[in-house]
Amino acid sequence: MSDLARLLTWAEKSLAGPGGILLMTDYDGTLTPIVDDPADAVLAEQTREDLARLARSPRASVAVISGRGIADLRAHVALEGLIYAGCHGLEIEGPNLLFRHPDALAQQGMLGAVGDVLIRRAPSVSGMRVETKGLAVAVHYRHVAADEIRRVEIELARAIQEQGSLLKIFHGTKVIEVLPQVAWTKGECAQWIQERLRPSLPEPALWLYLGDDWTDEHAFEVLSGQALTIRVGDAVPASKAAYRLNDVSEVHQLLALLADGVTAESRA
Repeated sequence: MSDLARLLTWAEKSLAGPGGILLMTDYDGTLTPIVDDPADAVLAEQTREDLARLARSPRASVAVISGRGIADLRAHVALEGLIYAGCHGLEIEGPNLLFRHPDALAQQGMLGAVGDVLIRRAPSVSGMRVETKGLAVAVHYRHVAADEIRRVEIELARAIQEQGSLLKIFHGTKVIEVLPQVAWTKGECAQWIQERLRPSLPEPALWLYLGDDWTDEHAFEVLSGQALTIRVGDAVPASKAAYRLNDVSEVHQLLALLADGVTAESRA
């Protein structure tokens, strides 16, 4: 039996009972396919409707946890009643929820200075694009020639050395992220959300976390034994998630079953 079949069976059995659902999911590569330009990562209308049906149900809550800035994430999902977590969980907004990591806020000026320097230098490297996100800076190099990527790394290193030596960087898919130096990941973010929603969701609650990126591995590890952790994408690299879905289309099948389940329950 495939992991998709196992998850559909498990979810269907859970929905047959009185328990609630907390769905936590990444955006890019999980709800939408990875595309060349992040601005083109558009949520399919059926997926948006399934998320909306879940969010409207008193049995369910939905949190989208992304590396995107929170305003950008909200604009792409464009649904009320959801929990949005941007900059890898450093900022969280939702119904009766508001969080900005205080240590990250203390470093926001430093991040802004690094972003300003990189924006000025970006035209010197063809294809380099800088995105400032408040509590993070992203340097995109998807459209930079292979022999020029080293120059992107050099410009980034110079900017951090000049303006923000305490900041940390990590490499994503054709992007380098600059983040504040804080002990906070998507894993801590997911736990924070889970703890605050636990009293309001009917028991026994079904917790799910879906993601495709290495930054989601923090959440898979933290939530091990507490939630159904689901990696989206091929089997390489190995993952700490308990389950794996092959692609975004399988995610959509799982979302449709969850949404149908809470909708049918509300009509009963």
